[in-house]
Amino acid sequence: MKKDKNILLKAALSIISIFLVIYYWKHITWGIGKFINVANPLIMGAMIAYILNIIMKFYEKTLFQKIKNENILKFKRTISILLSLGSIVILFILIARLIIPELKSCIEVLVSGIPEFSNHIIDLIKENPHIQDLLPESVSTLNIDMVNWKEVIDNTLKWFTLGAGTVIEYVTSFFSIIFNFVVGLIFAIYILSDKENLSNQFKRMIKTYTNDKISKNLFYVLRVTDQCFHNFIVGQCMEAVILGGLCIIGMLILRLPYAVMIGVFIGCTALIPIAGAYIGAIVGVIMIFTVSPIKAVFFIVFILILQQLENQLIYPKVVGSSIGLPGIWVFASVMIGGGLFGIQGVLFGIPTVSVIYQLIKNDLRKRENVLTSIEFEV
Repeated sequence: MKKDKNILLKAALSIISIFLVIYYWKHITWGIGKFINVANPLIMGAMIAYILNIIMKFYEKTLFQKIKNENILKFKRTISILLSLGSIVILFILIARLIIPELKSCIEVLVSGIPEFSNHIIDLIKENPHIQDLLPESVSTLNIDMVNWKEVIDNTLKWFTLGAGTVIEYVTSFFSIIFNFVVGLIFAIYILSDKENLSNQFKRMIKTYTNDKISKNLFYVLRVTDQCFHNFIVGQCMEAVILGGLCIIGMLILRLPYAVMIGVFIGCTALIPIAGAYIGAIVGVIMIFTVSPIKAVFFIVFILILQQLENQLIYPKVVGSSIGLPGIWVFASVMIGGGLFGIQGVLFGIPTVSVIYQLIKNDLRKRENVLTSIEFEV
């Protein structure tokens, strides 16, 4: 009787809880959104700390493993954090040095070619009356030589004046991102410098306020989550380096311009799963087109072949195998995650699905082993 009453009580509480969640769903989502907005710097800091921790652990294992001097070991954590931050800063500087100069020269070529291109379009319209008839009168009678640059400047200044509110919003948003990043970085350094103590405090709290079964299951889920996200980040970086390297080598063999710059840029955008390389390829096509339209066509063919190689071979083998997720689920997680949550869904979809996949796979193996042992005993 007591068991039946407990079951009925749990069922009633579950139904009431579901009803309350549905009834107050708007208030719950508003509260969650407000909390995330306020805690955004801290969330960003935790993410930065997680990524830096991967690099920091590498330095601690490789540089301080054989050192026995206690005076040096006292500063092991500080030195490792500084080296991790320095590595990322140096990497960004190298990427900027490779990309910005050639991108600047490409923009200069594009800007210098605008008048000639405009004249060519206008001549084409004048030579073909049937095209001119399809265009509005204001466009068809346009003459590039008759442009009143004073009027253009006045209109531009007027646009800035009228759109001052929008400009202020963009500037405010930009400084807000910078502020959140700086605060997040400081928070990340605090987390990394005291991560063992924070981990012990978290474990003590979970063990104190939950029973053994819940705490064991929670720590197990956290271990699988950490392993999947760690492997995903490492695998994604490896895949980006491989794709960028292959792009540079292929473009050098085909003697295409801006090989190093485009290869590095595609490697950086490849950090976005599946679709990232296409973003870099669009920029590459525009840049090569300024030099030679024919070479731009060759680049499109080359990048399509390279992208197929990445989707079918490199990504499933490098990232998929590192997180233990079959290629079909990698693709599905990107599509579904991107469709539901945009770029955040694309970035977090694969490791999240990997965690679920690993938990289900391990649980199935455990249950199958139990069933096998029962059948054997029978």
